[in-house]
Amino acid sequence: MSRAYLIILILHLGLISQGCSTLEYLDGSSKEEIKRFKMTKEEMHNEIERLKTENVDLQSQINSSREENQRIRDENEKEMARMRDENEVLNEQINKLKEEGQRISDENQVLAKKLTSLELKYKTISTESDESKKDIRKLKIKVLCGDGNLNSAKEMAKRLMKMGYNIGSIHYAPRFNFSRDTVYFAPKFQDDAKRLVPSLGSNAISKPLTWPSIFDLIVVTGKTP
Repeated sequence: MSRAYLIILILHLGLISQGCSTLEYLDGSSKEEIKRFKMTKEEMHNEIERLKTENVDLQSQINSSREENQRIRDENEKEMARMRDENEVLNEQINKLKEEGQRISDENQVLAKKLTSLELKYKTISTESDESKKDIRKLKIKVLCGDGNLNSAKEMAKRLMKMGYNIGSIHYAPRFNFSRDTVYFAPKFQDDAKRLVPSLGSNAISKPLTWPSIFDLIVVTGKTP
């Protein structure tokens, strides 16, 4: 666009120069006027050179602007690419959090079911324990010392009472050579003896009563190992 403008301007100036030269000879202009005209022509040449220089500067500015615009576009594309990458990372993190939340929710449901089951089991055990305590209070129990020391029978009685048993009598055994704590049970009370024996320790045993007795269980203390 600027180059075409310069060409038109040069042609225009050429036409003006020829026209003036013709008029010079036609109207008989003086040499001074011709000199002034030549100086004006030189100024026109300088103006054209100045315009060329400005055109070059303008073109340089345009190129710089294009480069700057390209640089800005490149930076924008890089920034958009970075934002897309960050968005993908965030989406992955969100998906992981959702999966983790679902896993925790599933685990909570499983734990809730287990807790409900344990609560029911505990209630059942508690009920059975309460029933068992009621049953053991009904038992008739006598404690005998089988090691010759009545204090051992008294200590055994205290232990049994802490467990919920009622003690009807404390006395000496017919003999004092019992080496182990022994629980004698009357007919139909074997299960009660089996429940009691583990509470007395690994050295305790149970045996059936072989003589008549008003007691359901008779606990005989043995010598301490």
